[in-house]
Amino acid sequence: MANLEREILDKVGKYNLSQLDIISYQQQKDESAPKVMDIKGIADIISLHEDILTHTLYGTVTVYDTQDIRSIFPLTGLERLSLKFNTPGLPGYDYTEDNGTPFHIYKVDKVTKMVDKDTAQYYQIFFCSPEMVNNQLETVSRAYAGPIEDAINDIVKNKLKSKKPFYFENTATNAKYVIPSLKPFKAINYLATQSISGKYHNAGYLFYETAKGFHFRSLESLLAMGGSVARPTRWNFQTQIQLNLDNHEKGQSEVKDIQSRMQNVIKYDFDKHADTLSNIIDGMYANRLVVHDAFNKTIKTHDFNYVKEFEKSYHTETTGDEYDSKKHVLPDTQYNDTGKGLNEYPNSKKMVVTETSKVHNDYEFVPTKETLPKIISQRKTLQNLNLTMLVYGNTILNAGDIINFSVPLLRPGEKVIYNPYTSGRYLIMAIKHVISMETGTHEMVLKCMKDSVRRPYPSEEDALIVGKDNTAEINIYEEDMKTL
Repeated sequence: MANLEREILDKVGKYNLSQLDIISYQQQKDESAPKVMDIKGIADIISLHEDILTHTLYGTVTVYDTQDIRSIFPLTGLERLSLKFNTPGLPGYDYTEDNGTPFHIYKVDKVTKMVDKDTAQYYQIFFCSPEMVNNQLETVSRAYAGPIEDAINDIVKNKLKSKKPFYFENTATNAKYVIPSLKPFKAINYLATQSISGKYHNAGYLFYETAKGFHFRSLESLLAMGGSVARPTRWNFQTQIQLNLDNHEKGQSEVKDIQSRMQNVIKYDFDKHADTLSNIIDGMYANRLVVHDAFNKTIKTHDFNYVKEFEKSYHTETTGDEYDSKKHVLPDTQYNDTGKGLNEYPNSKKMVVTETSKVHNDYEFVPTKETLPKIISQRKTLQNLNLTMLVYGNTILNAGDIINFSVPLLRPGEKVIYNPYTSGRYLIMAIKHVISMETGTHEMVLKCMKDSVRRPYPSEEDALIVGKDNTAEINIYEEDMKTL
């Protein structure tokens, strides 16, 4: 975790906004450069989003305009936005003309006239990475052969016209695919579903953008590095209660250390802790894939078992101890009196696909049984144990980073301990930066998830609630006659 220098960052929520310019499509009179307008003086709120489930960055600038700048500097949806900011002493975001990657302004919306003021008006400027616009302008119609990451790189550079860094995890996929006139992001999504990790027991890749560039990698690679080693924790977070308790033990009346205060969580909510019915319906615990091979004229069935597959993969709370295989979010117990767990009902989610082997000579498609069942379960796992936190601005963090969050269990008369299930390592799925020009503060909303628990849930061999057999056959007409 990075160390903050007190002389650089003297208060939490502080930020440096180096640049906030609108770059016009119009040229200056001497045609040497485009017209530029600095809007830091009229900006009210800036928001910027990163998300591992979204392809590009996007955001808004809320403007309090008293000069009606749109009359002298028209906003048509062809403008660019230069944005550069950071937390003092830390790396930040540089989407400027000098860096060659300014955002694209694609919409101006919600113009509100202030009744008590003649010229004042509020409106929002919507912006996104230029790759999002290029995605709508371009189409991919060609065949790719070889590693899928090479195909993704080609689409990013030549179709999305991106000049940003491209970070990728090697796949084990060496195949030939024909992209039938798809938008670049749809083509990338399709190729991502066909990808198998070269290092991990993982299928289905993620493609997303952060302040560092574009990323193409598996979920498991976000949790581990080089195989069985956990990715380092980027930042530690704890509640204000714990900060106060730690401070009390040190004999201090308040927390003054900036590093400690930056670790404080302003507010947090567990959006979803468990949804068993939804998990069953969507095939997280178990699913069945029926594959029709048109070339060999065969039909094969493949059953997915969440518990059995869990121990083959790396997870947020994998530590290398003997209990790793038991840290899944499904307690090890049978469902009622059936003698089976929820992971043993593959018919809860049935899928039927048709595939043809060796359709491209020596190239073979990745078998659907190796990708689809895992992807179905994995994507649903992202919706369990979801945590949303409001924290102070910190531009060292990006979507896809690992954080640690400690949730204390407060029991009167006992020493503070941490919740063994909700505390621990979390993956940042999304970050929303919010900069308020009025208050001079920078805050972030972090959406996080964990796919395992720090301590295994208690196991039970026998179902405790089995119900009483009361399945008598009753004729409804005879029953109705009893009421007469």
